[in-house]
Amino acid sequence: MLKIVKINAMWCSACISMYKIWGEVIKRYPNINIIELDFDMDEDEVEKYDVKDILPVVIFYKDDKEVARLEGEKKLDDIINIIEENK
Repeated sequence: MLKIVKINAMWCSACISMYKIWGEVIKRYPNINIIELDFDMDEDEVEKYDVKDILPVVIFYKDDKEVARLEGEKKLDDIINIIEENK
């Protein structure tokens, strides 16, 4: 089972611009477990994911093992390709 951890921040312009893309991902893949964390508000939880300076960070897990990580603004196709390779 694929799980996605998405780490955003309210002040992050790249995070904001990707909301529409993530809306499309959710429409196409309604059964994927997506966990959303806020970089500032969920600081203790975010710390577990080794997040650097670039947001958003999206981590893809399959069978509880990290299979891919995206940092920064990405295209819908980048996300879909990872999902399709690992679903």
